[in-house]
Amino acid sequence: MAKTATYTRSYAESNGFLTLLSDGAVLIGTYALGPEAGEWMQQATLAIRARTTLGVLRDTIQPFPSFSEIYAAALKALNREIKRVRQPIGA
Repeated sequence: MAKTATYTRSYAESNGFLTLLSDGAVLIGTYALGPEAGEWMQQATLAIRARTTLGVLRDTIQPFPSFSEIYAAALKALNREIKRVRQPIGA
């Protein structure tokens, strides 16, 4: 009953975001805003301290349904930004 109640609360509908920062190889920082930001930051803190590669983070299967699924979207956005920055000028 407790798990079901978690996803029926009004905060489950509120907006939030997670931004991941990287040096191009490993996670080096993050910031988040939302009802479950603490849960997101816990995973990011461990990844930063362990110098976990972005490839390993992308391969990590997040529990479903879970607020931590936001990592998949944040990692995709980070990957797009890394590719954009690394793209040669005029390409």
